Amino acid sequence: MMDTTKPTADQTSAATAISDAATASRNRDESGHRILFVAYHYPPMRSAGTQRAAKFSQYLPEFGYEPQVLTTSAFGSDRQGALGEAAMRTWEPVGLYRRWRNPAAREDAAAAARVRTARPGSWLRRWRERLLIPDGQISWVPSAAVAALRRLQAADIDLIFTTSPPPSSLLLGRFLRRQTGLPWVADLRDAWTFDPLDPELLRHPFRRALEERMEAEVMADADLIITATHTAADDLRRRYPAAGQRLRVITNGFDPSDAAVLPEGRLFDDDAGEADLMPPPEPLQLPGPGEPLRLVHTGSFSYSHPLRSPVPLLTALKHMLSDDERWCQRLRLQLVGELAPDEMEAAASLVDANMVELVGSVDRATALDYQRRSHVLVLVDHPRPWPASNAPGKFFEYLSTRRPILALCGAGEVRRMVIDLDAGFCAPPSDVNGIRAALVEVWSRFRTGALPTCAADLSHFHRRELTRQLAACFDEVLEVA
Repeated sequence: MMDTTKPTADQTSAATAISDAATASRNRDESGHRILFVAYHYPPMRSAGTQRAAKFSQYLPEFGYEPQVLTTSAFGSDRQGALGEAAMRTWEPVGLYRRWRNPAAREDAAAAARVRTARPGSWLRRWRERLLIPDGQISWVPSAAVAALRRLQAADIDLIFTTSPPPSSLLLGRFLRRQTGLPWVADLRDAWTFDPLDPELLRHPFRRALEERMEAEVMADADLIITATHTAADDLRRRYPAAGQRLRVITNGFDPSDAAVLPEGRLFDDDAGEADLMPPPEPLQLPGPGEPLRLVHTGSFSYSHPLRSPVPLLTALKHMLSDDERWCQRLRLQLVGELAPDEMEAAASLVDANMVELVGSVDRATALDYQRRSHVLVLVDHPRPWPASNAPGKFFEYLSTRRPILALCGAGEVRRMVIDLDAGFCAPPSDVNGIRAALVEVWSRFRTGALPTCAADLSHFHRRELTRQLAACFDEVLEVA
């Protein structure tokens, strides 16, 4: 584990020069600002977290901020980002291991972005639990720190922005903040110790205590802390009351320009940068003769989270089919995304019965098209003993289609929003009988034309609007820096 609080002599010397120059740079009279934009998850990597970072980077220039992106080279070495912006990509040992261990990583780095590098109970996982703290991406921090310090020597950066996970990017942000004196805004897409991505890693008291100390140091040093949900912000306010005034919430969202037709019934004009009015979209139609109700899930399961599984959903479908063979004519589940071998095996009998279709990995535009063509969209969360603090970006993409959502989730942010927005149905993610009952209700209400359709105003979830909120946070920090 790298100790990011103890710089080398060279780093100290460089940091002194940077700090002096940075003070002068903040006083220069310019209409715009440059920011160091640290995002481990960034295109061409494919994940929901990638979209948040990429869209912030895309729209920030409209609000007077030019991002200088710093990311890993593990998933691509192109010195430009997905939108042509400059991107510094630095080396990490875990990226090398991932490519050696997984043939898919050598063939398509983006597709392998979510592949795990350690199986539960393996020697590699035990080694990682003891040495790679707070996460496996800590090996990226040294090279990223060197690249960041070199870039900051130009003295044209006004602010440091880091987005997490991985939490190690927060340690990098804290290190750069302490070395340069530049203001630092920390974005926590997911909670750290309250609702960890991998709770098993925090079962050891020593490791939990160490990560809680790291989290406390981040909360103390960041000039502003952003969370993606109110649940996560409430937890941080409770545990770190001194940071309460520095907490802001910027949710995940969707980008209307990713689709030709907007959910509000408008067509996006890229040249004008605005949406022109057009007739609202057609309401959901009952399936024609022989056409099943299409349920669509886009994305991965265990490749995104080791505890996230489609098996309870597949088991519920199997029970329905066993009771009444007509269900294979009524429902069809399309799984759009990469599945693990055991997940494909669990779906095999339903594939043979033509009740499940395994579409496989597709590009983003195709995935969005599957969402728009669905009758009902399926969201699967992983079970946990506490309220879920996250609302994934995919949930907001689903909302943008105005299609009903079947959310397999427990108590927490997603369940609250589904209920508040009248956006669909909920069932616990591991309750086979509960999922089965929800599927029957979906079918019954679909046949009678009584499916819920989210009619709420969603404009505050647009990526451009969310980026405007981020720029306002930057404005706030720079005014008091």
